[in-house]
Amino acid sequence: MIEAGVEDGLRVEATEKMIRDQLELLVEDDVFRSSKRSVAFLRYVVEQTLNGSAESLKERTIGVEVFGRKPSYDTNLDHVVRTAATELRKRLAIYYGDERHRNELRMNLSPGSYVPKFTLPPKTINSEVEHALDHESVTHTAPQAATPDSDQIASALAANVARSHRSMMLRRWLTAAAVVIAGCVLGYRWLHRADDQTLFWKPVLDSPGSVLLAVGDVPDGPPLPAPAGESPDAATPVLRPASSQTVPFADAVTIARVAGTLESKGKHVVIRREDSRSFSDLRESPVVLIGAFNNEWSLRLTRQLRYSLALDADRHLIYIKDAKNPASRNWSWGTNQPREQVGVRGVVTHDYALISRIRNSDTGHTVVVIGGLYTYGTEAAGEFLTDPLRMREVDAVLKGDADHPNLQIVLGTTVTDGTPGPPKLLAVSTE
Repeated sequence: MIEAGVEDGLRVEATEKMIRDQLELLVEDDVFRSSKRSVAFLRYVVEQTLNGSAESLKERTIGVEVFGRKPSYDTNLDHVVRTAATELRKRLAIYYGDERHRNELRMNLSPGSYVPKFTLPPKTINSEVEHALDHESVTHTAPQAATPDSDQIASALAANVARSHRSMMLRRWLTAAAVVIAGCVLGYRWLHRADDQTLFWKPVLDSPGSVLLAVGDVPDGPPLPAPAGESPDAATPVLRPASSQTVPFADAVTIARVAGTLESKGKHVVIRREDSRSFSDLRESPVVLIGAFNNEWSLRLTRQLRYSLALDADRHLIYIKDAKNPASRNWSWGTNQPREQVGVRGVVTHDYALISRIRNSDTGHTVVVIGGLYTYGTEAAGEFLTDPLRMREVDAVLKGDADHPNLQIVLGTTVTDGTPGPPKLLAVSTE
């Protein structure tokens, strides 16, 4: 039995179990769990006291047994024990300063001593004993005025420790349950999150009604410069209308991919040739325009964006123009290169594509423009847009913030033996 002091002069015989139970409450609390040094110090001095070796709790002994110092270490130079004792006293003060622990057995180290003292606040004892005496008055027919004795006080102390332990276990259980619930919620959101491909198409998918796919035909030769005074931008080309109704093979592949993606998400798709669509038709529903220089609406609707489709007639180039670097011709295709040579075995060239998702103020709907400088770029763009893994690259650039009215993507592809390679992301803009 260990004698526990009480402020009003009473003495309580505290059992080893009571003290060890309180010790576990202390070292398992968040105040102590973050400091292995304080836990080791407190455990050692309490155990030594319970074992009847309190007189051995000297600075050098603690330095050797707890902190692994050599028996001959200089305590005047190495203050590890004194520093740790100061930290332990602070943590004990913080712990017992919490209202939740006011009814518990108190442990403390007096300044200048490393022997733990055990005390219980008087008002706690009184309240607990009063409760015990009230219980006795119910079970006995002739209650007598009683004064708390050491057995009643010890019983009250044990009850406090047991309640504190139950309270701590309940808090831990609730914390663990909250963590599990939060994990389940996050896991559910992760499993059911919209993939990056769906996020790109979300404005189209959220619009009521069907989606119009407008595709251009094969142009009759390369585009021409806009006549003077007819275009606010001299770099914007003019298409040569074709006499036949022919859709380029790469555009047909892209149509199939895009239509398949939208229909798999429950959207009805209507496919029309670009020249059969008037401006009023574009107002009725979201629109996906397939083709660049063979689709007049693609040229018109991207004209005011950062990236647009342009013509350099002097250098015989069609290119993707960057409004922030208008002199650049890095993303270009030569209109004077023989078409028959592009597919020749061993010939390697490069094509580029522009994907634009626009919240168009004129039509009031979302418009998606998908087109390469040549057919290879269009095919590569269709592959990119319908591949969730590749669309993840866009989300990585935008850091998860792809919810912009305007979104433009510039792609490049290497063409070998007439076959476009994997699309490569070159630039992303939300301007």
